[in-house]
Amino acid sequence: MFIILSLFVISLFFVFAIERTKNTVNKNRLIFFCLLYLSFISGTRLIGGLDFPTYEGHYNSVPTFPIVLDSSTWNQNYEIGYTYICAFFRTLGISFYGFCLLHAVFFYFCLWKGLSRYTKHFGIVILVFLYKLCFYNTFISMRQSLTVAMFFLIVPYIVEKKWIKYYICVFFISKIHNGALLLYLLYPITYLKLTKKRIFWLNIIFLPTIFIGLTGIDVLGRIGGVLQENASNGAMEGKIDKYFGNENLSPIGIFHTLEYFLIMFVFYKNIKLFDLENKTTKIVIWLFLCLLPLFTLLRGSEVLTREKDYFTIFYAVILGVLIDRVSKGRSLIWLAVVSICAFGYYRYVILFDGGHFLTYHSWLFDPFYTFFQ
Repeated sequence: MFIILSLFVISLFFVFAIERTKNTVNKNRLIFFCLLYLSFISGTRLIGGLDFPTYEGHYNSVPTFPIVLDSSTWNQNYEIGYTYICAFFRTLGISFYGFCLLHAVFFYFCLWKGLSRYTKHFGIVILVFLYKLCFYNTFISMRQSLTVAMFFLIVPYIVEKKWIKYYICVFFISKIHNGALLLYLLYPITYLKLTKKRIFWLNIIFLPTIFIGLTGIDVLGRIGGVLQENASNGAMEGKIDKYFGNENLSPIGIFHTLEYFLIMFVFYKNIKLFDLENKTTKIVIWLFLCLLPLFTLLRGSEVLTREKDYFTIFYAVILGVLIDRVSKGRSLIWLAVVSICAFGYYRYVILFDGGHFLTYHSWLFDPFYTFFQ
């Protein structure tokens, strides 16, 4: 219990130190040690909900190279890319617990490498990460979290209009987790013209659709039903059912929707502080806007519940710009960010599986578990 409850507090001390430090070298050192600390907490866990033993079983059952090249030797329910990654590390003799540690280190490296180029306030990135991404992406998920981490690295291809490199990367990323298929749609969306008026009308259009989610209607489920009726063969029907036929077990909570509109309100009120013609700023705002349909019209769709993880971290970039450029209220923004992130973090810890993460244990000090097999 102590480790998880103190994780946010210790990270918060790092955040304050990072934000107060003016020297770039010292700031990067603090970021490094904070992410190193988080890597060891995430990467040496022995808990992770029901997914943890499932991933462990898959990892230990995957054949090594070159046997794994015969697809009949491994579980077909997992994407080929993720299976090959597991096989690679098993071939090197690394245990599942060692793989978890490397997985966490890779995620935090991508978080730093990907987001540090868009904001001077990496401390806010850490706070938003702890609240929005930490537990699911470094304690529970292993396939999608890899794709989320890799997405952070390829955002510059959108900014720089390198669409060939972007789509090649998305192709390989989607072979690790098929949730990344959504990223195929992202590139053209982010090059639509961005204006204050368009942002206003997008919010006006989607805001009433919150009530569709509140009624429990799964919009995509109905689309899937139509597609299934018109499927050309049984295999196609099965794939449609896989992506659209899930029971609506965990829709996006209304709290996340209200939180999004709070940030949107503050952003829109200060929109003059953002250069909408700047290509980097424009892409960041579009990534932020991608959450609008997910938190309104599509919030009741199980298949899209986890897609928000590609975009919520960009809250930190938006908030960082506001802190840099507002003439008044910086302290209020900081207080709101720390308070909401702290509340959201502890709320998740307490509510997830009846406080499952409070029973945190690390394998670092247990001789039964080793880095190598």
